[in-house]
Amino acid sequence: MTRPIRFPEERWCWGSTRRPRRRGSRIRARASPVSIAGVPAQKVALLPLLGADGAVGAKRIIWHVGFERNLRRRGPPSFEVRAEVPLSDEPPRPDYLLLRKIAVEGQTLDNTAHTLRRLWPMLPRVSVVEYKSPSRSYRAGNLDRLWGYVHTYYANQRGLPRRRADGTAIDPNAGGAPEVRVREDLCAILVVPARTPSLNEDVALMGLAWEDLGDGYWRVQGGLFTLHVVEIDVVGPAEGDDLLHSLGHGKPSTPEARWFWMEFVGSQEARMSMQDMEGFDEALDKFLSTLTPEQRVAGLPPEQRMAGLPPEQRMAGLPPEQRMAGLPPEEVLAGFDRDHQALALPLEVLRLLPESYLRSLSPDVEVELRRRLARPGG
Repeated sequence: MTRPIRFPEERWCWGSTRRPRRRGSRIRARASPVSIAGVPAQKVALLPLLGADGAVGAKRIIWHVGFERNLRRRGPPSFEVRAEVPLSDEPPRPDYLLLRKIAVEGQTLDNTAHTLRRLWPMLPRVSVVEYKSPSRSYRAGNLDRLWGYVHTYYANQRGLPRRRADGTAIDPNAGGAPEVRVREDLCAILVVPARTPSLNEDVALMGLAWEDLGDGYWRVQGGLFTLHVVEIDVVGPAEGDDLLHSLGHGKPSTPEARWFWMEFVGSQEARMSMQDMEGFDEALDKFLSTLTPEQRVAGLPPEQRMAGLPPEQRMAGLPPEQRMAGLPPEEVLAGFDRDHQALALPLEVLRLLPESYLRSLSPDVEVELRRRLARPGG
């Protein structure tokens, strides 16, 4: 039995199930921080502010602080103790959650799908999805991270109430009801352009096994939850889904896929911050690949169309008269030597040249100019 404690004033006793009586009354305390550690009664009321032992939360729990102090003071010096260590730079969040709707009585749900058509019938109530894009492909450890999301989600769902205070079961469609009740209600999905050596290695190191479902769909066996792997570069062509394939390494070729990329890159949400997103250049290249050269430069003024090209590329393909068009005579003749300047002169000017000027030119140029002047009408 524990020794009776006299409280100097009325307070809640942390760990006790009864409210203390009026001041000065004697109660028998249950095992609590008061009776175990000798915490003064004046501080008992402050202890609940530190949080209750339970699920991991934002508040530190006094038991954890005590356990940490025990490790630091009484553990071997060859170990370092770190507390409240963030596991990543960003809070853990999966790419997507897929939640299967529950039909109410008399309701029929539409299960028609236009993408990943074989995947949806295999999914349970909730699926945690991780998508690896062409610009950020699968890296070693990504599967561990996906499993972490799944286990964390399941742990949170287990903490939700299943029954009301009166013992009746909570309707699955009611607000606050758990979406996952058993492990079979939850699965993981990894979507990749194609399987990579790092993915194959991670699966092997975990002792998991591949099950080929055909046409780019895989089921990975051996985990506590089912894992589906989708290879976009295989599923897209197999299902004739050009749009899906373009989200892997495929090039959009159908009108639907081209319109998707035009609408996506030109959307308001894309314009707001897309240039700062990882993979923006790759997404823009994917969109530009759907356009013809004429469509790419449509609406641009000539100087923007020619910007960045060296002079020889700008003039390539133009006849001489178009290359010189618009230039004054002095600019046309600039850079020519004396003989070539004479050859460039029009016939009207040649007639005005003195004989001494013609004789001062090179013999070949002089012969050519006299030939021109000797033509009928020259």
